[in-house]
Amino acid sequence: MASSGQRSPQPVIDIDDQERWRNFVDIYNPLIYRYARLKGLGHEDASEVVQECMTSLVQSGPDVDYEQEPHRFKAWLRRVATNRINDMFKKRRPTHALPEDFDLKETHEPSVDAVWEEQWKRKHVRTFLKRILARVSESTRHAFQLYVVSGWPVDEVAETLNISTDQVYAARSRITRELRRMAHEILGDRTEPES
Repeated sequence: MASSGQRSPQPVIDIDDQERWRNFVDIYNPLIYRYARLKGLGHEDASEVVQECMTSLVQSGPDVDYEQEPHRFKAWLRRVATNRINDMFKKRRPTHALPEDFDLKETHEPSVDAVWEEQWKRKHVRTFLKRILARVSESTRHAFQLYVVSGWPVDEVAETLNISTDQVYAARSRITRELRRMAHEILGDRTEPES
């Protein structure tokens, strides 16, 4: 029996909830994989890092709800991924490595950090956008995709879809407002949509 001051360990996500698990994997597997590749691992090692991170997450994930405290979850996931990547490098290193060998991967650290942050936001924004577009009308979805995603001129979008330019602007506004709301609610920041 746990004391009243301790929280029972809860899984980050219920893997029995197929849809939530699939969404979770769709977001985080590519993020971890790309991070591992940018840190210098090959395809097989990066794929193994992804699997080890997911195993760690399922077996003993952080004592944090990834949807309620995304920044704490992000820090935990990055720490686990970095540790797994370092483990891979240790396995491959000769036992008599020179100190200079250890400094080589450090030289790219700031750019890898920036990529982690950028990929974190992009992957979430794409996921949010996919969810939003699935819930709006077809004409709103098409107007947004042509105008914002594909970069068509507003007049051309309006003419192609046989709607007014005001309707194109309204579609963009409606979807970007919802995207910002979701990003702020889930990520805790003001992430801008990709154009």
